[in-house]
Amino acid sequence: MKTLLAIINEPKESKGFIRYVAQMATNLKVNVHVLYAYSRVEYPLNVTANNMGQASLEIHKTMEEFLENSKTILQRYMNELSAEVSNNVFTGITVEIGGTEVSAEKVINDKNIEMAVIESRAEASFWSQTSSNMDLIRELKCPVWIIPKGDVYRPIKNIVYATDYNEEDVSNLSKLIHLFPHLMPNITALHITDSGDFNNRIKKAGFKEMIQEKLPYANLIVKAIHRENDDDVAQLLADFAETNQTDLAVVLKQNKSFFARLFKENHTKEILEKSEIPVLVFHETK
Repeated sequence: MKTLLAIINEPKESKGFIRYVAQMATNLKVNVHVLYAYSRVEYPLNVTANNMGQASLEIHKTMEEFLENSKTILQRYMNELSAEVSNNVFTGITVEIGGTEVSAEKVINDKNIEMAVIESRAEASFWSQTSSNMDLIRELKCPVWIIPKGDVYRPIKNIVYATDYNEEDVSNLSKLIHLFPHLMPNITALHITDSGDFNNRIKKAGFKEMIQEKLPYANLIVKAIHRENDDDVAQLLADFAETNQTDLAVVLKQNKSFFARLFKENHTKEILEKSEIPVLVFHETK
């Protein structure tokens, strides 16, 4: 069975997030491994060169106690929520000292993780700062599912996938379809274009043919919307998602992707800032 990695921000505030992941895993018929990595080291103000060794021992002891308490809290939440959803989806927990990206990458490799799930730390200000979550999105080699803080899980029925009509989209759309094999959600491959000319329409037609040939999925449609010069693309996508009762927006990590080529390198970050629904970030196939 496939496994998700739930990455915890703050153990004491994580019950709602763990509930979301438990319900999500039950709905998707997958397992969950929980990770909390703690890397902040704070030395007392009175530390000097003479007492640094003793201070380090005390700090290490304090951190070990903190991690043990954190693990106890997380394990309690996992037990309570397994009973709540009547399904024990949790297969393990890792609590350790270290950087979140490094710890997550190790667990992903060791446990054969299919996807990481993280929660935004705040409503809007979080995404506008340099954050560990954005570092995770950039560095992790697996898809990353980001949920708004405090969000409640709802079964996925309608998905918007941002496309630039590339063959690499076929691979990602296939992964997306296989992520929800028994749910059969409606998927809109959405292209936001600056042009309404003939060449763009031909490109769209060719993409449709490629999709129909390689992905015989009945609930997949291709759609393009026109962007005026002063329109904000992130807002257009957010508006489309809201109008069409979208449960999940899917984008590619900026590289040579749709957002980087047409607009700017941090466009995925803007999508996350504006989105009030979960966002799934895929990495492009190399």
